[in-house]
Amino acid sequence: MKRSEFLQASAATVAAAATPAGSLVPGAGGRTLIEPFVSAPYPHASRARGHIYQGRLYDAATHYSNSDVGIFIPDRWQLRSGAVDFIVHFYGWNHDIASTFATYCLREQLVASRRNAILVVPEGPTNAPDSGDGKLELDPGGFARFIGDVAVRLQQLGISSSNRVGRIVLTAHSGGYGGAGGVLTVGGMNDQITDVILFDAAYGYFDAFAAWAKGAGRHLLSLFTSDTSTGNAALMGKLQGPEANLYVRLADTMTLAQLQTRAPTFVLTSVAHDELLQKCNWYELFLQTTALQAI
Repeated sequence: MKRSEFLQASAATVAAAATPAGSLVPGAGGRTLIEPFVSAPYPHASRARGHIYQGRLYDAATHYSNSDVGIFIPDRWQLRSGAVDFIVHFYGWNHDIASTFATYCLREQLVASRRNAILVVPEGPTNAPDSGDGKLELDPGGFARFIGDVAVRLQQLGISSSNRVGRIVLTAHSGGYGGAGGVLTVGGMNDQITDVILFDAAYGYFDAFAAWAKGAGRHLLSLFTSDTSTGNAALMGKLQGPEANLYVRLADTMTLAQLQTRAPTFVLTSVAHDELLQKCNWYELFLQTTALQAI
């Protein structure tokens, strides 16, 4: 990304974070909306007393009270077949919506991928070392309520003429596995989730990821470093069988064609954990492997 483009995108992120609810902020190749939703991950009873990590208390008021959701609508997006396709991203530890947009360039990469979908980033733990995701991880049907609320809000704002939900792609980085795994366990939308993309996020929920991936027409793509090599090996073990196919690739030599298989695919890389989404624009590349339609 050029310096001028980076500054423009960063300015748009700051403006979005400071904009009143319901305001659509242009920039990054689309419009960004950040506003609270009752069905967002927090507040939630699981963190009513905060969370303790390595002896430090991350209190509920500071880290588990923000119910904001970031929604990005690419300029080229259009309603097709009467349903809205979504990408829902779960960020990792010590982040929030604004820093996720600014650091990982998710919006810009969605635009570059030319996928006809709307990006949704719910606020999980706010700047805390925690993989919990409140309502979306733990409440039965919580994800169905959440994505339904987002679709209704888009219709209310006149962005979409329909509140029907189409395909859903889940992406998760690092500690975001808690939200993604919980959604696959109790979220109530598995039949509409076509793709799950993990960016060094195989830390848990192996049974949930494997059970979902075994369904017809579904694609699990896991990019991993040495940090999650053990977890990815465990996940591969749950997916292997006499009739199961899975692929293991090296990031240095992988091609888009190789990644477009619907069989579970694991990609090993030496790129740093916190640079996986943005350094090589792999978020853009991996979105092109999904069942989402091209613009």
